[in-house]
Amino acid sequence: MSKGNDNTRDVGERFVDEIEQIEQHFMVGREKEVQFFREQLSKMKYKGSILNIYGTGGVGKSYLLDEFRRIAHQAQMRFLLLDSMDFPHNPQDFCLHLLRLLRCNISKEEHSDQRNHLLVQCQEAFQREVEMGGVILALDTFEELGELEYWFRDEFLTQLHSKVLVIISGRYPIQGAWLSSPAWRQLIYPMPIGDLDYYSVKEYLNRSGFQVEADIQRIWNKTKGHPLTLSLLMYTTMSDTLQPMAIEEDNGVFAQVVHTWLKELPDPQLRELVEAAAVLRHFNQELLSCAMGRPIPTEEFLKLVRLSFVRRVDRGWLLHDLMRDAITHELQLRTPEKYGEIRKRCNLYYYDLIKESVHKRSVAWETAEWFYYIGDPAILAFFYQNSGTYRWEPLSSSNWSEAERYIENRRLSAKEARIAYTNPETLERYEYVISEEENLYTLKHIHLQELYELDLSIVKLIRDKQGGLSGLSVIIPINIHTLDYLLTRPLSSSYFVSLPEPRLKEMMVPRETNAGYFVKTIDIPDFADQSLRAAAGLTFITHIISAGFLIAAPPANPFFGEIHLGLGCQVAKHAVHYDYDGLTPTPYYVIDTRGNKLQSYLNKMLAGFDMLDERREDAQEELSSLTPREIEVVELTIQGLTNNEIAGKLYLSEVTVKKHLSNVFRKLNIKNRSQLAFLIGKHNSFPNS
Repeated sequence: MSKGNDNTRDVGERFVDEIEQIEQHFMVGREKEVQFFREQLSKMKYKGSILNIYGTGGVGKSYLLDEFRRIAHQAQMRFLLLDSMDFPHNPQDFCLHLLRLLRCNISKEEHSDQRNHLLVQCQEAFQREVEMGGVILALDTFEELGELEYWFRDEFLTQLHSKVLVIISGRYPIQGAWLSSPAWRQLIYPMPIGDLDYYSVKEYLNRSGFQVEADIQRIWNKTKGHPLTLSLLMYTTMSDTLQPMAIEEDNGVFAQVVHTWLKELPDPQLRELVEAAAVLRHFNQELLSCAMGRPIPTEEFLKLVRLSFVRRVDRGWLLHDLMRDAITHELQLRTPEKYGEIRKRCNLYYYDLIKESVHKRSVAWETAEWFYYIGDPAILAFFYQNSGTYRWEPLSSSNWSEAERYIENRRLSAKEARIAYTNPETLERYEYVISEEENLYTLKHIHLQELYELDLSIVKLIRDKQGGLSGLSVIIPINIHTLDYLLTRPLSSSYFVSLPEPRLKEMMVPRETNAGYFVKTIDIPDFADQSLRAAAGLTFITHIISAGFLIAAPPANPFFGEIHLGLGCQVAKHAVHYDYDGLTPTPYYVIDTRGNKLQSYLNKMLAGFDMLDERREDAQEELSSLTPREIEVVELTIQGLTNNEIAGKLYLSEVTVKKHLSNVFRKLNIKNRSQLAFLIGKHNSFPNS
């Protein structure tokens, strides 16, 4: 039965009405889109328009069209829905299909009429509908229309009555001639459809009978707000009588969602690119080429980034979280060596990038990306399972009252947080509990006015993509201006007072420079919230290498302790503090990546990974083939010195140093400094000069 057909029998009407009520009951998170559609209906008496709905597979475009159809019927307007999969893609069959929906009597002779005659019939039928109260023409799966799109735009729409509202729905926004023409652009209203936010998912689950916050949080983390996944998971979960473990098992849900997306990929070569991109976090053409081990032509890359489940972000592109997770899981099972090799290549890519850039500019972003490939399973699970968008802004007079309200609300609504984690390698399950009292420790000893007067850059607010305040960080630069505060205030004083005088003098650098940073707090309302936790974790991670010297004093809870150790922090041996509850000895965590210590830190983090190809038994012989001068260059290189610094030490030109390194790489059959460092460390020996 066509969705535009109102001729149903009474028994059908009752059944349809019941279905309609149920569908409306579960319609959540699309209030803005529905309101905009209602506004367009009210304007139809004056002029029509083109509404372009677009979004990735399973995001709810067809469900939204159903809601628009219900609203149109309530307004006594005809709603005609054509799915491009339901008719052959030629003008004649398009017109015939449309005339049937318009309930026009079509004789056998008219079936073979010229398309111009059929087009005239369609336009006359639309004219009658407009005069009777209005009509909406909706085309779903528009991307499958193919070459018929040109005829539809240039011949059909140009002759359509001007008071018809046209809806074009598909995976991609309409482009090309639609946007190059100023006339078409004025008629088109884009309506991108994305995943549901947490509150919409919660509302949907409440209406489905889920009231337990922990269950809601688990389902949110599992589905990431993707409507089709949410709906399928609810179906399988309720089929399993709502057993708690049913939420943890996907029961084929994710395979079905991925299958929906992979319909876009008939080309095996493009599928291979998608698989590689799924292993990456952010990607661009250069990184993808590195991951694949071959140059990716621009034409291939553009095909990839035009897919509906790929989105553009500030520093490249991202696959949809669910797509990335599902393909990565499948790739690990099917071709584990290929999966591991892609990660290793990306690991070395960012390793080299950090080494080359750290003395020239901030490497905060590169550090966050590197930890995605080098981080242990817990770090990945805690901070990299959600690609939610957050931004940081400094505390100022314009947001001061909002920051105060955030702190007050936090104190009034603090609650226990439970964080579950299953190690994918050992399948061991862990649960961390942050008590209600501990949940407020991250705001203890935080006085906005004092910190603001100390340095305007210290307090930063964390905002979600809707602009809501989701957390705050207090990260204090260490210099001559802030040292007195650090020596005398809770959380920091025990550490800085215990330092020897020469070390304190090293920290007395001018205010415009810093000797490091002290992380006083990174606060979010709920550490069980995966997205918020990621924002907090990445705030810390981005400071690890750029800061040079980083000290943190988180609450003495196993969750915080394991995170800091997993990020390569060392526990300070000479100091603890008792500033949270006056009783519990709380350690300090330190990362020192200044000067040559950067190489030691990087090597430490890579120690658990075999980043080099297996070497032949004659590797020692290869090392012995180096000349005395090449050995000198290698020794300084693995200490972390730049080419320019090596040139100064050995009284050579930088060009000569580069030539020596090129010869070393050729002799050892390696490509870069990171492989050199691992080769030397792996054999734990070096030929005497």
